[in-house]
Amino acid sequence: MRLLQAVVLIGAGYYLYRQIAPHWSEIGTRQFVWHPGALVLGSGIVVLTLAVLVGAWITSLRWCAARITALDAAKVWFTSNLARFLPGGVWQFASLAVMSGRYGVSPTVTTATVLLEQVVLLLTGLAVVAVFTPAALHTTWWQGALVGGVILGVLMLVLPGGRIGRWLAQHVPSISLVWSQLRAPQLLSFFVILIVPWLLYGTAFRLLAIGLLGEGGVVASWGFYIAAFTGSYLAGVIAVFAPAGLFVREAALIGVLTPVLGGGDAVILAIASRIWLTALEIASGIVVLALPSPSNV
Repeated sequence: MRLLQAVVLIGAGYYLYRQIAPHWSEIGTRQFVWHPGALVLGSGIVVLTLAVLVGAWITSLRWCAARITALDAAKVWFTSNLARFLPGGVWQFASLAVMSGRYGVSPTVTTATVLLEQVVLLLTGLAVVAVFTPAALHTTWWQGALVGGVILGVLMLVLPGGRIGRWLAQHVPSISLVWSQLRAPQLLSFFVILIVPWLLYGTAFRLLAIGLLGEGGVVASWGFYIAAFTGSYLAGVIAVFAPAGLFVREAALIGVLTPVLGGGDAVILAIASRIWLTALEIASGIVVLALPSPSNV
């Protein structure tokens, strides 16, 4: 499996290179505009998005009666979130088990709630793409309806009583037990909350484009940037072989942006967004992990 993962990741990297290579001359001659205000505002929105994600997970822990402070829960979340950049695909959950035990929370509850957040983020991301793609990319209504149907189908499979829910109950009863304790109003509110991060991420991505290329270089609507960013991010999530969706997300984003912005600007934004988001996640994680826990003050 490690060898297969390496082969597929190298293949994805090569595909990304083939996408970038024809646009080297455009990239080399591109003059950046540098709007600090847009970059600062976009960075603030990204940090706010991370706070929403952490807050949603802390809320799910509260529903499961986990006894942990908000700050300690944020430390666990950021540690596991940063661990996803490591190759292998298991470090995120290994760090969850270690950190949750340190703070006196069941690793099963921690893992189950993080998995739930990932599943709901996947579904709400598909919903956002379904809503914004027809208007932003001028596609037909049936494509949005198709995505909506996929969301409903996956939801029916995942929820307790669905096919995946029954499989979890049989093979991973501890996680299934945690999920089954959540009531319908809680799940509904979780879905509503986790639509917000996609809207914020897409807004921040357009501000990044304005900050680097200026208003003149940003010819598409806000909805286009939300749909493009969300779709490419989901592609990276689905590609489990790639740490944090590396190469896959960039390739998908370039593919969506190129027909509208041109190949050079698409490559610049795809690479810049990866560096920008990673730097903000690492910086936010370092700040949270450096804060003293209430029990240690």
